[in-house]
Amino acid sequence: MDWQISSEEILRVARALIRVRSVRESAQPEAPFGLSVRKAFDAFFAESARLGLTRQHDDQGYAAEIEIGQGDEIVAVLVHLDVVPEGDGWTVPPYAGTIQGGRLFGRGAIDDKGPAAAALVALAAVAAKGPKLRRRVRLIAGGDEESFWQCMEHYLQHRERPQLGFTPDGDFPLVHGEKGGLSLRLERAAQVPQRYALEAGQQPNVVPDHARIELAQPLPTEAVQQMAKDLGVQVVPDSDEPKRVFDVLGQAAHASQPDQGVNAIREAKRLFGQNLQDPLLDLLVADDYGEALGIACQDDQLGRLTVNLGVIRHDATGTKAWIDIRYPLASKADEIVRRLRRKLGAFGVDVAVEFQADPHWVAAEDPLVQTLLGVYRRHTGDQTPPLVIGGLTYARTLGRAVAFGPQFPGRQDVAHQADESVSVADLELAARIYADAIVALAT
Repeated sequence: MDWQISSEEILRVARALIRVRSVRESAQPEAPFGLSVRKAFDAFFAESARLGLTRQHDDQGYAAEIEIGQGDEIVAVLVHLDVVPEGDGWTVPPYAGTIQGGRLFGRGAIDDKGPAAAALVALAAVAAKGPKLRRRVRLIAGGDEESFWQCMEHYLQHRERPQLGFTPDGDFPLVHGEKGGLSLRLERAAQVPQRYALEAGQQPNVVPDHARIELAQPLPTEAVQQMAKDLGVQVVPDSDEPKRVFDVLGQAAHASQPDQGVNAIREAKRLFGQNLQDPLLDLLVADDYGEALGIACQDDQLGRLTVNLGVIRHDATGTKAWIDIRYPLASKADEIVRRLRRKLGAFGVDVAVEFQADPHWVAAEDPLVQTLLGVYRRHTGDQTPPLVIGGLTYARTLGRAVAFGPQFPGRQDVAHQADESVSVADLELAARIYADAIVALAT
């Protein structure tokens, strides 16, 4: 069906959302994730009303809901409006919604504000020109996906649970399997002697691209820079002579793909290893797959377990670190935590669980999967089979739901990175696919 969806309309919505720096902040009345996320919800509601979608529900600042159609059953389209912090290394303003070379740039462009805009415009097109629906369709936008998912927990406790759905927060052709997720806080009391101070990272689910280290003893700048050159490490002295403070640079990436980034904490350890005599740090930066930590595993469905040391704060008061673990069906969260407590307890480390989500799996032969695959293939001709990922999406909150785009095969994944961007043409095509998908699931 020709939905007459325009990229200009999608861009208008996407840019309105991107211009809000919706990073989680301290809770306020009617804004449990902070005023910035609240502003993103307000912008979402305003754009929805402009498009003629007036059946709106505000779930007390936890989630925003837009509904069309009639019927007892509900099809959900799940998006999120919160973002990770921008980090360093941008060549364009991260919250301007810059358009260059046919691409939309900005934090959230691909994760998940651009896709949210495509889904909203698709929903408006179906409401205006589509057939009569036998199911209601709800576009549900959460505000805490990048942190603890309290948004969907609250929403599903207070609203009707949809029977099926999809989230535009993954890859095409479709993601029917997702690893489980663990966010763990590690704490250790002060160690004597204090050999170094280290600060890096902003969120556990991002590979840190910057680490600041302060050494107990100064090092000659020329020697450090030569060693950095030999090792391929980017380092910048940050104090007057003698040099004790250095900034070490890495490359950000999504925590579910730590091998796609360069962890600045690991780079600091490579460069200053002789000055960082710390067996805990040795373990945490040893590898991306939990081998040194004794939790490595894999299976045929979801692949290998991964570990990302996303945040560390180490000084004279002690050590705090946050790690992000993605694990397959072959492992269980409680077993991972038990092994880590045993392993790290020898170094005086307390391990606390801040977030946990079980692996998610929908069989490839499920009618939901086959229906969405059929829609995608009619638009693209691509016969790529369904995928599995290390990322966590809202699909797992419903059970019978999958991640469905917006990333097309062969595109570079730039979520959580500097200069995050998405092809404008891809967003338009995704919106057309979403409109047909909504009709296919709701009629």
